[in-house]
Amino acid sequence: MQLDTVTLPDNYYWSDEKAFKPFATSKQRAVNGALTIEAAPLLYGRPITLSGMWISRADLAVLEAIESEPDVKRVLIMDDSTEYTVLFDLEEGGVEAEPLHPTKNPDDTTIYTLTLHLITVEPE
Repeated sequence: MQLDTVTLPDNYYWSDEKAFKPFATSKQRAVNGALTIEAAPLLYGRPITLSGMWISRADLAVLEAIESEPDVKRVLIMDDSTEYTVLFDLEEGGVEAEPLHPTKNPDDTTIYTLTLHLITVEPE
């Protein structure tokens, strides 16, 4: 899996893969009690939360650097070659990491658990 030029660890799972519905609906009651339901497809806005990864502190720093450009659209290529244009979903946490084994003096080889919060957007 790759996010732009960054190769991501293979040990991940897409935790909200099946939670997204590719349509939106709206219900309204008329004064006479009739129910009107409208539906429309959603082209973008799908959350992609990738969890369970382990990453070195050095590689984590690279992800944090690209996260610091929140309006830059990125290309996410999944293992099955499916491509998504994404932004970091900062409202949901963007890049979240915790040391696997907390240490007082982490170095570039310290391992972190990683969760990436992304959201699909319209390609340029």
